[in-house]
Amino acid sequence: MASSVANAANCVWQGGAELGEAPVWIARKRALYWVDILGCTLFRYTPARAHTEACAMPFAVSAIAPTADGRLLCAGQRQICVLDERSHEMKLVTNLDDQNENIRINDGCCHADGAFWFGTMDLTERVPTGHFFRLAGNGTCERIDVACVVTNGPAFNADGSRGYFVDSVGGRILCAPLRDGRIDGPLQIFAKVARDQGFPDGLAIDVEGGVWCCHWGGGRITRFDTAGRISDVLRLPVTNVTKCAFGGDALDRLYVTSARKGLERAALDAEPLAGALFEIEVDYRGFAPTGFREIVRNETERTCNFQMSWR
Repeated sequence: MASSVANAANCVWQGGAELGEAPVWIARKRALYWVDILGCTLFRYTPARAHTEACAMPFAVSAIAPTADGRLLCAGQRQICVLDERSHEMKLVTNLDDQNENIRINDGCCHADGAFWFGTMDLTERVPTGHFFRLAGNGTCERIDVACVVTNGPAFNADGSRGYFVDSVGGRILCAPLRDGRIDGPLQIFAKVARDQGFPDGLAIDVEGGVWCCHWGGGRITRFDTAGRISDVLRLPVTNVTKCAFGGDALDRLYVTSARKGLERAALDAEPLAGALFEIEVDYRGFAPTGFREIVRNETERTCNFQMSWR
């Protein structure tokens, strides 16, 4: 029987992101990083100091991940880069190889083997032209043959043997087994989200294999067990819940991003915390995200310097 937890979310940042997304815990920094896609801003929250910093980015980043060598992978619009916070150097890893200008990169994360998986979405949120991709460390990018209007995820269990892929507009979470870091079988329906509960958005996986799904327009997070049954429901004081990630030194806290996008003035007045970052203590633990393992290539690499400044 599912348990429903009300009023458990603690607001730790009330800055009002237009489209807060992509939370990821960076253990070496003991900090949570996330973005406001529409605000072209990278954030860093340090729980030990209860302090949040912001950095303007040169493009609209929609997904981030650590790298194996201590940098930060930044994906968004039609490009994927790696950022060195010490040198302020940003290096291009790859451009999206798709001639359709009406799509952009959306969500993404690393698999246990160090490859970065991401999805794309239709900018009008109407046409099923979004796909999932696997970016290997050598720059090879493979497309997964499933089309969605808006993709979210993917996410993987701790040993990388199972992957989860969100068809947001279709209200479905799909899953597939993986072997040697590749999909090993057809994608099947893992769970469905009823339309009156919003749209499935970003995912997080705990050490037990439970799948935590944020509901855009639904004001909640649902935990599904490995069989796709609802085990827990966390309710939040905002409508647009976008993505969650386990963090904290013990990885027993759930950090949750949210968005103001799409809300009318009356709704915004009723939801003063829309776009905030939340922290929820849960009875589950996550696992540290794998870093992107980039293989050094001999080709000429394109870099750009920008004035990176935490404020």
